[in-house]
Parts: sequence; C-alpha cells; structure tokens
Amino acid sequence: MMSEKVRVSELKAGDILLLEPSEDKISKIIAWVTKSEVSHTALSCGPAKPTGTVIEETPPNAVEDTILTRTARTAYVMRLNPGNNDCQPVMNIAARFVSEKLPYAHAQLPFIGLYCITSNILGDTGIQGLVTKIVKLSMGILMELEDAVIYKGREAMMCSQFAYHCYKEAGESYEIHLNNNTGLPVIDKIIEIIQRDPSGYNSRIFSAIGENSPVTDVNVDEAVNELYEALSENQAGTRLSVSPDLPDDLIIEVTRFCIQFVKTFSRGADCNQEDAVYYLDRLKDMYEYFISPGDLLKNTLNLTCIGTVDYEG
Repeated sequence: MMSEKVRVSELKAGDILLLEPSEDKISKIIAWVTKSEVSHTALSCGPAKPTGTVIEETPPNAVEDTILTRTARTAYVMRLNPGNNDCQPVMNIAARFVSEKLPYAHAQLPFIGLYCITSNILGDTGIQGLVTKIVKLSMGILMELEDAVIYKGREAMMCSQFAYHCYKEAGESYEIHLNNNTGLPVIDKIIEIIQRDPSGYNSRIFSAIGENSPVTDVNVDEAVNELYEALSENQAGTRLSVSPDLPDDLIIEVTRFCIQFVKTFSRGADCNQEDAVYYLDRLKDMYEYFISPGDLLKNTLNLTCIGTVDYEG
C-alpha cells in the first residue's frame, strides 16, 4: 500500500479518507468480514473548513467532525483519478445531507449481514449459524426502515455507501467506478439451489414472510458479540470455494433477508412477485449497497491512493 504521507493541511475537498479499524467490535467485524485494512469512510472538507474537518455518516446521522481526534488510526487518502481538482460539488451534497440529518443505518446489522453474504464467508459452518441469526434480526430492522417508523422515509446509509452516493449525485464526471469482476458466488449458489425446486422453495420462503426475530438492544448486542468472537478466533475466515453445502434454513433466511432488502431499498422493484430468484437477481444489481470501505480502497477504477494522512503536518 502507498507509503507516501499527505499532510492533513494538504487534504483537498472530496478526498476520501479510509480509516483502519478502531477498538469497537463493529469496526473490527467490518474489517474482518470484508478482508480489509479499513472499516470506516469519511470525506475531507479541504481548506474551506478548519484543518482536518470531515463529513461522515456515523450514528445517529451524517455529521461534520474532525479527523484530528483519530490520530491513532491510519487513514488512507483516496483521490479521484485522473485528478479532478474541484470536488466541491461532492462536498456540497455531503453538507446538504448533514443539514438534513441523513440517518445512519440503525444498529448497522442489515449491512453487516449483507457484507457477510456478499463477502462469501459462508463456507464456515459456525459462521452459517451466526449469519442466519443476524439476518433474522435484520428482517425486523429492514421492515422498520420500509415502514419509515424510524427514519420518516429518509434512506439510511452506511459510511462507504454515503461517500459513493455523494460522488454519484455530483454527476457523471464524479461517479466512482467499481470493478465488476468480484461476483457474488453465494447469491449465485442460492439461485442455483432454488431453481432446482422453485415452487417448493418459493412456498416456504414467502409463507415465512412476517416471521421475524424481535429486535432489541440486548439480542442485537448478543448477535454482534457472537460474530465478533467467532471472527476473532479465525480472522482468515473461510471463503466460498468449490461448492460447500448450504443448509436449508440458511437458504430460506438469507433469501428472505435479500427479498426484504430489495423491498426496502430498491424503488424500481416489482414487490408483488412471489419469485425468490427475481429478488436475488435484483439484489445483484444493487451494487451501491455492497460497497465497503475496503472496496473504495482496492476495488475501484478511478480512485487513486495517494498516501496516508500525516497528522503532524
């Protein structure tokens, strides 16, 4: 990784700062699941604000803060390539989200579940059970989002999705382009299994709609703690290779979760269908929601890592 140092005073408006994990369990889980050096994303405000000022999506909503309180964490500096020198339109959008108090994803659990599924760690039978538990809990959270109980209709985002969206909304010349060769083998595997008995699986999947685990701070914390312990014991994880067996309860619950995720966030979806494969295919097209801080570090075509932040500069 780039060893150059970028003085904090030299950060430009729109520079994407990707921070290594803190001691927080969620932070470490994101890094471990996505196999990345980083777990959080912030946007530099550049010289228009006091040195080190950033905008980021963090509980409970988008805020303006400072990077200078996080000097113990390495921060990689990503800059739009080939070097658009004026990313102020991006920051104007970020500032608007701050003023609107754009909400951070409640409990973060649905996005952790999505990272677990799309990062292909489900070959480990121990992880399979934990992911099943997490997606069951996440169903209730997603339904609250869809019903606007928590956020009054405003779309909740994670930090990396927030940065991507600010660039995308600024216009075509700013949009971040991702590599398209990563694939989603777990989703593809589930589609393949469902297509062997579509009527049987659809009947079981859609008859279970509405059967969600109750969402409380206690059971969310318990699920996070269990996943943290499992991943800390084996940080290398187990990637989907060859074709591991996926138990039926995992297939049913992951598919239900994916269906609800599409219903919650994909406004163009036909949500009256009872065809699980339709929703899984829709999810594969919702690339913006799979973006992790690690993707912004290593999986883009037009962002360049120019170094790490020199907090002393």
